[in-house]
Amino acid sequence: MKFIPKNITRIPGRSVMYFVICAVILVIFYFGAVYPHQRALEAVNAKTARIANLMEKQKSLSPLYEALVKKGEHRIRGTLPVPDTKALSRKELETVSPLFSAIAEESGMQVVSIRPDVLKLTEQSTDMTVTIHLRGVFFDFRKFLVGVGGVPSLKRVETIEITQEDDQKQFYVTVRLAIA
Repeated sequence: MKFIPKNITRIPGRSVMYFVICAVILVIFYFGAVYPHQRALEAVNAKTARIANLMEKQKSLSPLYEALVKKGEHRIRGTLPVPDTKALSRKELETVSPLFSAIAEESGMQVVSIRPDVLKLTEQSTDMTVTIHLRGVFFDFRKFLVGVGGVPSLKRVETIEITQEDDQKQFYVTVRLAIA
């Protein structure tokens, strides 16, 4: 301590206060601006690394995908029946329930209920919804949908809901039929 001048050992109070204020401002600046920026950069770098890894995986699987696509092109695909839409006359509305019952029976499904929505039918109506509730197995339901697709007055299948009850599945289908 021999070489330290005596006037340096005494720092004025205001200088210490300014030093503390500057240190606090620097700490606030670091935690308010620099640190969040560093965290954001780390997140972006991690995301970039994940995407680069995903791209590498996709590049390595690309030849396999192309081979599968070529292999799939050679298969003959079965076509579903898509008849022209022919509207039902109002006299034929009575045949809707027996028609869907027959389709369900042919496909191996058990009909729980078939409800044509005739309450919303007016003279200006051009279509009618039918709600069908079935029981059975999924592969028979697929056959049922193929059969429904062959109905000439079918406009579209609106909803399909599948629920599991005990050992059988419950299928709820809403279809829209064209009427004249």
